[in-house]
Amino acid sequence: MLKLYPLKFVPILKERVWGGDKLVRHYNKAVPVDEETHTPVVNINDIGESWDLSGMDENDSVIANGFLEESTLNEIIETYMGDLVGDNIFDYFNLHFPILVKMLDVRGFLSVQVHPDDATAFEREYSYGKDELWYVMEAAPEAKIYMGFNRKVTASEFYQKCKDETVEEILNLYHPKKGDCFFIKAGTVHAAGGGLVIAEIQEASDITYRLYDWGREHNHLTARKMHLEDAIDCIDYNKYDENVYYHRDVHGIKNIVDCEHFTVNNLGLREVYKVDTDKFNSFIFYFCTQGCAMLQVVNSKATEGWEIKCGESILIPADADDLFITPKEQNTNLLEVHIRPVKEEKDAYIDESVPDHVEGEK
Repeated sequence: MLKLYPLKFVPILKERVWGGDKLVRHYNKAVPVDEETHTPVVNINDIGESWDLSGMDENDSVIANGFLEESTLNEIIETYMGDLVGDNIFDYFNLHFPILVKMLDVRGFLSVQVHPDDATAFEREYSYGKDELWYVMEAAPEAKIYMGFNRKVTASEFYQKCKDETVEEILNLYHPKKGDCFFIKAGTVHAAGGGLVIAEIQEASDITYRLYDWGREHNHLTARKMHLEDAIDCIDYNKYDENVYYHRDVHGIKNIVDCEHFTVNNLGLREVYKVDTDKFNSFIFYFCTQGCAMLQVVNSKATEGWEIKCGESILIPADADDLFITPKEQNTNLLEVHIRPVKEEKDAYIDESVPDHVEGEK
């Protein structure tokens, strides 16, 4: 079996009512075309999301480079297993690729929404829940992000404010700048709009509960399914702790998030950066948020390298050799994503302080 190599993927474009056209026009994302009519199958002016790395059933990312070109992410997980994702990760997640990476072009406004945690999502949807990170790549002067509550509220108060369309009064309002990051824990009510490009790192889940949709829910032409009643017991009603979950103007080399679902580091590169792949025990995913970088294998006699520009990304298999990352432009910035080792849950019925041969003896 041939050795894996750094993998690039074809972006999957999604139309959204709040979407714009930057993902196509600025980042040169490929627009899917109908094979018979040769016409675009999405509206270029309403593309709100680009799914750049996905193992979701009907949105399985297709490889764009090398001998595995046109294979899908799920197909190569079946073949390469731990060599691709890491042995510990494969033992826990099996054929489920554990993260989903998107770019959002938010021209209108996302609904005021919330994501359930794993326990709730498994019980109701047979799916993982969703913790996610937002990294602001671009922000217009009028851009807004609503994140969590500006004070502790009650479920009944929140419910009523969604119904009478005054929910903005109890949400934190931020005027984001390029480089701002928000870690959105499951249960955090949030929304955004007004001109943003966001890199989103999240659990591999597409479960979103819409709570308020800025009046679109009252127009039969724009109405979407709402989930206020379903979500009322999924929400964290405490005051939002921005000291923990909000990072302003992230730059340089810095850890942004280290949670059980993913770890994200910011790499603001001014010189060559060496990646010791063995220390991760995981796949590594690089997403370029600014500039351009070249990845090359350490001590390789080949001149081959893999370039990623702003808005592009690359997946490094778990069994890859060490790499050098060289910035090709000033102020090159990457997000580095991996998963820390998954710890097996202890069986609550076993007392580990008692030797096996006397377990249960009096």
